[in-house]
Amino acid sequence: MKKSPIDARLPEGMDPLKDGRCCDLCGGRSFRRLHAWPVGDRWNPAAIPFAVWLCECGLVFLHPVPTAGQLPDRGDWWSANRKEFRRRRWFKKRWGKVRQMLIGTAKDRLLAATRKVMPSGRLLDVGCGDGKMMRLAGASYQCVGLEPSAAAAAIVRERGFSVIENTLEDAPIEPSSFDVVLMDSIIEHVHSPMLVLAKVNRILRVGGVVVLLTPKFGGPAYRMHKAGWNGFRHGYHTFLFTGETLGRYLEQNGFEVLRRPRRDRMLDDILILWGRKTRELAPSR
Repeated sequence: MKKSPIDARLPEGMDPLKDGRCCDLCGGRSFRRLHAWPVGDRWNPAAIPFAVWLCECGLVFLHPVPTAGQLPDRGDWWSANRKEFRRRRWFKKRWGKVRQMLIGTAKDRLLAATRKVMPSGRLLDVGCGDGKMMRLAGASYQCVGLEPSAAAAAIVRERGFSVIENTLEDAPIEPSSFDVVLMDSIIEHVHSPMLVLAKVNRILRVGGVVVLLTPKFGGPAYRMHKAGWNGFRHGYHTFLFTGETLGRYLEQNGFEVLRRPRRDRMLDDILILWGRKTRELAPSR
C-alpha cells in the first residue's frame, strides 16, 4: 500500500505517523487516510477533528481518538447528547418487528448459536448495558455483567444481576473463571484489541468461547455511504474490522476461529465470529 501524505490543512496531531503510532494488529506503519471530519461537521460530535485510517494489513482505526472529556457527557454511551443519525428509521423499526416474529430477535439468534458451541457455564457479558442479554441468557448460563457506565450498571443491579462496574481492560477478573465471554458491539470501542483479546484469553477456561459482534467494514452500507456510514459511530469506534482482520486477532491470541457458527457474508453489514480458546498465552501477553 502506498502511503498518502497527510493533508496539509488538517490540524497538528492528526497524523498517526508523526504521533508514532503503529498498527495494533501487524505492528506496521504504512497507513492511508480514508475519511476526516472537522469540528462542527454533522458527523463529528467531538471537540476535536479526527479521521479514520487504513493500514496495509486491512485494519481500520480512528486517529486521533477523542478523550472522554472531548465527547458529549464524557463519552458515556447513555448520553442523550450523543449524535446519532439513523436512516429510514421507520422502515427499520417495522422490518425489525417482522423479523422478530419470523426468526426471533438478534439477541435470541446470537444466544441460540452460542449455545450450540457452549451449552452452559459461566458467561461474562462485556458492556452488558441494562442487562437485556443477561435476562435472556440466564436460562442457560450463570451470568455476570461488565459495564463501565454507572447509569447502566445501576439498572443491572436493580434487576438482580451481578455486575462489575469497570472496563474489561481494568477489571480484576480471576483467570480461567468463565466459559463464555460475550462482546456484543464492544471490540470496536477499545484502545487495543490485541491487549483486550489477550485478557479474554486469560479469563476463559481452555475450551471456552469468545463471541465477537461488530460492524463489518467494507460491507454494502459502507460502500454506499462512505464517510456517512453509521458503522463509524464517529468519534466512538476506535477500530473497524473485516472477517479476515478480526480472525487474525483471534488466532494471534490463542483462539481457533470457528467455521460454524459464523456470520461473515458478502452482503452483511454486521460481522459475528466465535472463537474457541485452544491454548494459554505466554505470561508476557
